Amino acid sequence: MTGKTFNIISLHPYIKGDINFIIADKELSPRQKELIKQAKAIILSQGCKAEIYWFCRWHCPYVFPNYDYRYPGEGKIGDALLWQTLNLPHPRTIIYPDIHSFFAIHSLNFDRLPFPFPFVLKGNKGGEGDMVYMIENTRILEEILNMLSSLERHHNRHGFIIQEFIPAQTKDLRVIIIGKKRFFFWRIQKGGGWKSNLAQGAVIDSDVSLEVQRAIAPYLDKLCQKTGINLAAIDILCPKDKEPLFLEINYFFGRRGLGGSERFYQLLEEAVKEWLQGIE
Repeated sequence: MTGKTFNIISLHPYIKGDINFIIADKELSPRQKELIKQAKAIILSQGCKAEIYWFCRWHCPYVFPNYDYRYPGEGKIGDALLWQTLNLPHPRTIIYPDIHSFFAIHSLNFDRLPFPFPFVLKGNKGGEGDMVYMIENTRILEEILNMLSSLERHHNRHGFIIQEFIPAQTKDLRVIIIGKKRFFFWRIQKGGGWKSNLAQGAVIDSDVSLEVQRAIAPYLDKLCQKTGINLAAIDILCPKDKEPLFLEINYFFGRRGLGGSERFYQLLEEAVKEWLQGIE
């Protein structure tokens, strides 16, 4: 994978470089930091911590994957801010950094709610449909806000968004970006639920027409060009005869839609090889 003059460091357990070390939950040692400062290119795992990513990014011009917009913007709030910043179409969304900010605007009586019922409330952190709630009335809203308040007090988990509910959508589109390649599949709701997450019982349909892929392409091009994203899963609603609506970015995503972990690592290794060839 490397040339003689290359000094490639891999912190990924499955991708080999000239120098390899696994960090897991540990900090970088002084020796590892010195090696990183001398590296030509660095390959990181999806689970790398923000401080390790930024240390590598600061000292090395080439780091894969590009997580410049993951840290510190990972989460539902960061996604919403990114869609707004890039002017990408998305459901109308209101951001609340904490419970206090919600009640400062809407009071204890839930005055001037941003959307009529039903609407969707999403905690800032969580995946596979976790921390995502359909709010159908004030009773449910009060229950969820009490739960979020407890998370703030006891677990230091802050922030949530309220988002308009887009009705009559029985599926969403997942686009997995690996290097320069994109992989598309539908996640179709089953059993009468409204969530399209596989962990919530949705099923995969890989039959995504070229028409849909071409319609989405300009938006994905803009996202990747502006952010440098080269390893992530993007969830998108595709209302009929309307613009696509961007929902979330997942930097650590499931692999079933790709055919499993073995297929994912094969695609990842191919992407890293292509990326390295582009910087030689």
